[in-house]
Amino acid sequence: MPDRAVRRRVLSQNFLVAHRAIDALVDGSGVGHGDLALDIGAGNGLISAALARRGARVQAIERDPALAARLRAKFATWPSVTVVEADVLAMPLPAEQFRVVANIPFGITTQILRRLLDEDGLDRADMIVQAEVARKRGARGRGTLLNACWEPWFEFGTGARIPSTAFRPTPRVDAAVLIVARRDPPLVDPGFRGEYTSFVTTAFEGAHPTVASALARAIPRTRFTGLARELGFGADALPSQLDVHQWAGLFRAAGGRRGAVAPPRPAGSRASRRRGGLVS
Repeated sequence: MPDRAVRRRVLSQNFLVAHRAIDALVDGSGVGHGDLALDIGAGNGLISAALARRGARVQAIERDPALAARLRAKFATWPSVTVVEADVLAMPLPAEQFRVVANIPFGITTQILRRLLDEDGLDRADMIVQAEVARKRGARGRGTLLNACWEPWFEFGTGARIPSTAFRPTPRVDAAVLIVARRDPPLVDPGFRGEYTSFVTTAFEGAHPTVASALARAIPRTRFTGLARELGFGADALPSQLDVHQWAGLFRAAGGRRGAVAPPRPAGSRASRRRGGLVS
């Protein structure tokens, strides 16, 4: 197998070449003049160029040395684009607030999400991922342990579906835009993130199937029944059936004032308008 084909397979390289899809991605992200935007897996540089034309300061992050060299040549006269030859899973992320607008490598989507969402600097990400991944992660409120652990601090949504024919080489499945935006304010105090994550993980990964039985040590069953009614779910609910507001409410109840839940952001607030909202 030629070296180029090996790199594409190992690095999960499927380059977005449809200019209409690229313009829609960048326009939908709301990135504008002066914003710091990361293009993870920059590849052919088309997304980086579109971001730069909108006035963003761009970090074109590319792990493949051959592609990084091409990007450096392509953007040699573009002062707003910095090519970073690095693995995004290992490199330091910007200390300042940043956005992500990218066609990320499909093979490491979850690892990239973990890397970005565990940091304080990410404001919003508009990322092209496999369509099924966008559906799974973008379905707000219920389902997976990862979503339950991330959603107190980030809102998830989905954007446009992108056919496989928009990529080269052509992947086996269609793609879609996954949108992740930082909540302002968060539902749980960020200082209690570790405790909250352990609390939710206990319910999902414990030996007991229902939330009530898994959390019996933290919340006695007699109290849990009333909490479930108050928070709007069944007393015998499974972890996958709760939404983030219910998890946050249980966490607050289990620890008194610990991890107090912040009030919801008013509709039309400045932060909401700046992020442009989410599509689902």
